[in-house]
Amino acid sequence: MSHPEWTEEGDGPLLFAAESGPAAPATGEAWTVLVVDDEPDVFAATCLALREVEILGRPLRFLHASGAAEALALLVAHPEIAVILLDVVMDSESAGLDLVARIRGEFKLMKPRIILRTGQPGYAPEMRAIRDYDINDYRIKSELTRTRLFTVLTAALRSYQTLEAVEANRADLQALLEAQTGLLAAETLPAFAEGVLTRMAALFRVPVEGVFCGGGRRASDGGEPHRVVAATGHYAKWTWQRIDHLAAEPPIQAVQKALADRRSLHGGGGLALYLPSRTGSDAVVWLAGIERGHRLEGGLFAMFVQSTAVAADGVRLVERLREAAYVDNLTRLANRSALVEAIDDLLHDPPDLPYRLLLVDIDQFSEINETFGDRIGDALLHGVAARLEAGAGSAVRVARVANDTFAAVGPREALVPDDWARRMNMPFEVEGLGIGLSVSFGGVELDAGCRSGGEAIKMAYSALKRAKQAGHRSVAFYSHEVANEIKERTRLLHGLRAAFEQQRLFLVYQPQVEAGSGRTIALEALMRWRTEDGRLVPPDRFIPVAEQSGLIKDLGAWAMRSAIAQAAALHAAGHALRLAVNVSMNQLLVPDFKRMVGEALAAGGLPATALELEITESVAMQSPDVVLPKLAALKAMGVGVAIDDFGTGHSSLSSLEKLAPDRLKIDRSFITGLDAETGGDSIAAMIIELARSLGVKVVAEGVETARQRQRLQALGCHELQGYLFARPLAVADLPDWLARPPMAGEAPP
Repeated sequence: MSHPEWTEEGDGPLLFAAESGPAAPATGEAWTVLVVDDEPDVFAATCLALREVEILGRPLRFLHASGAAEALALLVAHPEIAVILLDVVMDSESAGLDLVARIRGEFKLMKPRIILRTGQPGYAPEMRAIRDYDINDYRIKSELTRTRLFTVLTAALRSYQTLEAVEANRADLQALLEAQTGLLAAETLPAFAEGVLTRMAALFRVPVEGVFCGGGRRASDGGEPHRVVAATGHYAKWTWQRIDHLAAEPPIQAVQKALADRRSLHGGGGLALYLPSRTGSDAVVWLAGIERGHRLEGGLFAMFVQSTAVAADGVRLVERLREAAYVDNLTRLANRSALVEAIDDLLHDPPDLPYRLLLVDIDQFSEINETFGDRIGDALLHGVAARLEAGAGSAVRVARVANDTFAAVGPREALVPDDWARRMNMPFEVEGLGIGLSVSFGGVELDAGCRSGGEAIKMAYSALKRAKQAGHRSVAFYSHEVANEIKERTRLLHGLRAAFEQQRLFLVYQPQVEAGSGRTIALEALMRWRTEDGRLVPPDRFIPVAEQSGLIKDLGAWAMRSAIAQAAALHAAGHALRLAVNVSMNQLLVPDFKRMVGEALAAGGLPATALELEITESVAMQSPDVVLPKLAALKAMGVGVAIDDFGTGHSSLSSLEKLAPDRLKIDRSFITGLDAETGGDSIAAMIIELARSLGVKVVAEGVETARQRQRLQALGCHELQGYLFARPLAVADLPDWLARPPMAGEAPP
């Protein structure tokens, strides 16, 4: 059989084009002919007549049986018998026809061709024999001259050859269909590739030595490199390597040529089968030990190759669908659905070690994303994902479960929040910016009674909400108490939204005075919430809820406009006081915050120099590259900046110099110690000295006793604020309070 040259035309099925010119017959094994006749002379005459004769390129080999029993024994012993020359009349008048019936009916031998010969034609009418029995021909012995016998045998052997080919094709088709069915069960490309190698090796009856190269795209479609998706035998070490890194290997050279020519070919000691793809992700299967001219290299196998190529595209589609269902498109981590299944598996078959689920949430990510845009935000998420995965270890699975929330599930000892928080300490460098991030954690032990992955994630989210309520960089683990707190927190948020919409929020103002004279020089605007039944909700309860939910943006904008309008009214009445307004990171990172401040000042008629924004030290120092430019733009308008709660965070002198704040506010926690007879003023003294060296004024908040005032005045503190002077006042009470004489203090020693 001549070998075909394999090629592919367009997007149609793989074609096998025969070489030009007729195929020359090749001498093969002899045809086996069984002569069944009770006269030995007939057998001898048949052998003599066809001595050294070749039919269809093959010689003849004769076997002799003198009766039915002997003939059946030879047929069982020699399944290769192609033609039976059968005498009709032997030991009985119907012996030949009875033997035909047994051959076809009892022994189910349908391939051998049967030629009936008789010397007495009247005993077996020719028409009835051909009609009722599966025979090829019926001849009178005297008619079968050498030439006629050659002709009859040639026709019979052609018929036998056709049946043999049909049977081989049927067997091949069965094997191909079984192979195809097995391949269709694969859900991933590596599993499919291994199946192709195994089943094709079985079809060709060669050892499983080969490679399946795919996963890339044509150069014209993007040029992604092909890889060895699966490899067996001596080539197993090549698995998942890029084929351009193996270009010196003969099998890979054959693969590359098949990809370049887009056709199947022999090379490298084997056969490279080209699997075209309608998506551009072509693949090649290379199997060792397959020589040219294999019987499978025909149209039937071409259909199998084409259907395998289609199946490969189907597997790629399944992979893409599975990827869409279980892989986060941005970070390539597992997504929430994949995490749920992983936890379900753990709960179904609990490991020996205690496991936990940890949610990792980026603090104030939405504000950063709004400030810098999606490109910077996506880069930050990539960076966070990389850091989390880099330190996770093989026993921990990391996933992204929401926009700015990641998750990790694994052994408890591998999921210690402090260890994971340290991975976020270094700022992320993105397009020349150093952006600092902090994270909060919510966790749940997987032996805490959760019944499913979905329930475990809900529990962890409850803990995360509790952590976010406690402030940035916080940690909380699920408990029933935490769940109850979350419910209460949710109720509080709903109430706060309703209060804002129904205008039940209002502002009060606490004076800031000169340390020596007691003269009021500024007012700090503070937000208050009175419920429908007249109760006041403490700010330390509802402000964190507003910040966590994002409602602080709307509340802050309202507070800014209201405070500026009320301060402008005081200015018009002759009280030219500085107005201090607290600003959270959520507000500061709103892209149009500067414009909003400018519009509020213009609408209220308050000079920009009369407004001072207070931000906490942790906000100012969290991401200096982000915060400092925004504050510098506000200062350029004339707006002042004060650092609130100073001393509780981690400032750097270089950042303070760049920020150039107008005031530092000493946190109240450092003021209470000033009542002691000795000591207790060291931190306050250091802050005041630092401010003096920077040319910055200092405000001490939480001053409640005359001794605290005296000590601060002695240390050189410029301004004071606290209950010693006044509690926060309603706007209606300000004119009367401002009309009072200042509360002068004793001169410092």
